[in-house]
Amino acid sequence: MVTRLREEIRLPGEGWSEWEKAMVPQDDQSSNLEKRGENHVGSFCSSIRSAFPGKAQCCGIYEWRAKGTKYGQPNHVVYVGCTCRGNERSLGEEVLEYCKNGLHKGSLINSALARGYELWVRVKTAECNEPRKYAEEMQNELLALYNYAWNSRNNAIRDLLRP
Repeated sequence: MVTRLREEIRLPGEGWSEWEKAMVPQDDQSSNLEKRGENHVGSFCSSIRSAFPGKAQCCGIYEWRAKGTKYGQPNHVVYVGCTCRGNERSLGEEVLEYCKNGLHKGSLINSALARGYELWVRVKTAECNEPRKYAEEMQNELLALYNYAWNSRNNAIRDLLRP
């Protein structure tokens, strides 16, 4: 099967939340910002703590989008993750951990923020009798369909956002 890059999403997508701005470059002058962890670039938006009402405590999947803030910078959905794959965090906890310390994508996040990108996130809950299994299935379907730049499983990690 031929996969394609996960470009800017134009359709709302069934069951997905709205996109929420999560992290911004260091030079952003917004008032609701908090510092990221030690050795991390940029800031995160305080509002991400209360994002996704009714979904933040659930198991599910999430997508990260790098949004260009400078002329000529592309927008790409760069990563899909699953909260039920090897950890016990909820969607809200997982998103906040990425914002604070980058988890296993820290260097890619730092690189994107250093080059002026904002990082946005959206979530989709796994509402069924077997949320872990369903969340993994949803993630696997997206990984089979799209070539996310920051996923290693079924993809090849690359810094898609390089000029």
